[in-house]
Amino acid sequence: MTDISRSSEPFEALVRDTGSPERLHELAGMKLARGDAAGAIDLYRQCITFAPHNAAIHNNFGVALLKAGRFSEAICAFETAGALQPGYVRALVNLGKALRELGRPSESLIRLREALDIEPDYVPALINLGDACAALGDLAAAERALERAAELAPKQVEAHMTLGIVRLQAGRAAPALESLRTAIDLSPEHADAHSNLAHALFCAGDWQAAWPHFEYRFRRSAHRAGLKAPPGMPRWDGTASTEIELWLLGEQGLGDQLQFARYALLLRERGMRCVIACNPRLAKIFSLAPLGARVVPAEAAADSSVDAAAARWVPLMSLPAWHATRPDTVPAAGGYLAADPRRISAWRERLSAPGLCVALAWSGNPDAETGRYAGRSPPLSALAPLMRVPGVSFFSLQHGPAEEQIRKVPFGDSIRRLPGLDVGSDAFLDTAAALKCVDLLVTSDSAIAHLAGALGVPCWLCLMREPDWRWMRSGDTTPWYSSVRLFRQPAPGDWQSVFRSAAAALELEAGRNPPAGQCAPRP
Repeated sequence: MTDISRSSEPFEALVRDTGSPERLHELAGMKLARGDAAGAIDLYRQCITFAPHNAAIHNNFGVALLKAGRFSEAICAFETAGALQPGYVRALVNLGKALRELGRPSESLIRLREALDIEPDYVPALINLGDACAALGDLAAAERALERAAELAPKQVEAHMTLGIVRLQAGRAAPALESLRTAIDLSPEHADAHSNLAHALFCAGDWQAAWPHFEYRFRRSAHRAGLKAPPGMPRWDGTASTEIELWLLGEQGLGDQLQFARYALLLRERGMRCVIACNPRLAKIFSLAPLGARVVPAEAAADSSVDAAAARWVPLMSLPAWHATRPDTVPAAGGYLAADPRRISAWRERLSAPGLCVALAWSGNPDAETGRYAGRSPPLSALAPLMRVPGVSFFSLQHGPAEEQIRKVPFGDSIRRLPGLDVGSDAFLDTAAALKCVDLLVTSDSAIAHLAGALGVPCWLCLMREPDWRWMRSGDTTPWYSSVRLFRQPAPGDWQSVFRSAAAALELEAGRNPPAGQCAPRP
């Protein structure tokens, strides 16, 4: 057994000196065990040049790619391993996992059942089978598989953790929390177990208990970019002081930063001077807002010219925990961002149309459509029921490849495209102004939903059956944004029901507006 705790530098030198493929393979495994997926990938590639027909090397190469979030490449590696060694159970299970991560649970199920036909009590196969069954909505089968895994391996953290997730999906909150806490008892610092327990507690409305577990997000997924704090600057300890400048470091996606920028307002009320270090695409829209904070691109946080002695830093998404936020104490739910008045005037003319003016955005960041959130965005074809509502004019605010779906649906001519919508550094300024000129936004779970909510613009947010923690598990409103209405899938993948409900609601809204009306800027 390799001791992965020792320094690998002498071993790397030995590998370079001898060129041994066996030692190269061992070094790759050491790097992977330490969380260096990129380093492991490079070494496994070299191993493959030495031994291109070794199934184990291709399988391990796939594992490294999987850890790096490179799911399509991982699938190719596992398929190669399976072709080289038919009936290779580990490769079949890993292939099933990768397919599930890419939102292909039906294919995942086939591969996992193949593995279990060969080795019926193989625990990793049972765990991944449970995950795939849950993704397909068969929660009873998922729970049976996971209970069997937990029975066979009572100290297997993944079995208890995944069982907890499935029980939560089935609406069984108490046993779900029990399973997740068992996972943490088995591995007190297991980041994924803590993060899933946070998700369960958020869904149950127990936010105060959830926030400490939410902090484990920084220990998850080696492929996620970490925060870049200014060199030598201490982390904030929660003490309010007018003597320091507090840097709020943006993290995760654009929507996350839009959602949590509101906490600058609470810090200002405590007399603190703040700097929001955000994604550069958000810098201008944040600068327009009355947040009471200086705004800089995230790269500035690593600038050595910052006076670290007179400043502190804190992750933006840790601020709700510092303020002990509960569903009934969310700040600024009515909106806290602003649009540029000059851009509003320009967009008002472009968006002039009869009846109710509805903006559409149906697809979020495709890179986020993996794992639990695969299938978060509906295809444009699912919006067909909306198009049959009379007295409505539709506009597309969609960016990226999904915009091309307009050409492929029968009702594409009913949607006005807006080619002048900026996609560069001013994209959010243009989008904010356009949103202020429509009556309603209908969207999937994406950054534009957060932008609309933060602007106070009416927004109908269409959610998958198991949405992100912030939308909880039930209800058609959210404490985060008073202008947002939630439409939820009744079953995994059932977008048809979502948009039938939305169409019925839209017909009522259109009936309240005079047919000859036109879009007008909102206050």
